[in-house]
Amino acid sequence: MIFTDIQNCLLCKQSSDTSICQYCFDDLTLFDIDRYQHNLMLSPKVSFGLAKVEFPVVLALADYQWPLSKLLTGLKFSKQIPNAHALAALFVKHCLSSMPNLPQLIVPMPLHKNRYLYRKFNQSIVLAAQICKLCQLKMDPSIISRKKSTMAQTNLSAAQRRKNLRNAFVVDEKSQRRLQDYQHIVLFDDVITTGSTMNCAYQSLRKHNPQLRIDIWSICLTLVR
Repeated sequence: MIFTDIQNCLLCKQSSDTSICQYCFDDLTLFDIDRYQHNLMLSPKVSFGLAKVEFPVVLALADYQWPLSKLLTGLKFSKQIPNAHALAALFVKHCLSSMPNLPQLIVPMPLHKNRYLYRKFNQSIVLAAQICKLCQLKMDPSIISRKKSTMAQTNLSAAQRRKNLRNAFVVDEKSQRRLQDYQHIVLFDDVITTGSTMNCAYQSLRKHNPQLRIDIWSICLTLVR
């Protein structure tokens, strides 16, 4: 159960002293994090779905399905901040409570400035900030920026996504210098589908500091059906 001050479950809307009531919590199908040693790339189904990425470590709560998908879409499109609190708390409890070595820094996936000005909201920053608050970790959303305004990825094939994202991210000289202070960081996004966006950002960070450990965290993965 995820405790907050609200009086109704975010999923079933029934009276509850928790944001996700015990009945809904028991119905969640979460990844077996311990089985795969906090790295879902060791799962055949996940590694098959992310076959074209270069990053070696992925951590996520679950497949992108109801009810977590409902909380994520409510956060992304309706700015339902209580959803972020519940999802972050669930992520910390399920994915991080038994992790032996936490990262020194979390870097949320950036939006292009035009998209951010239009939406005035980045759900990945909100989620990452809440995770950092719960775990007392540092967050820096300015490490990497999105210099190319790409078209929406939703209806693109994997090949089209890679072409769409070519040279989309940049790590400026000031950020490169800041990264020298770290040995282990995390790139965070709310949902990973083909991994093309995350892989492009990962490559941009990696080329400036090949010795830096960069793990990938996400609330959900869209698994291959």
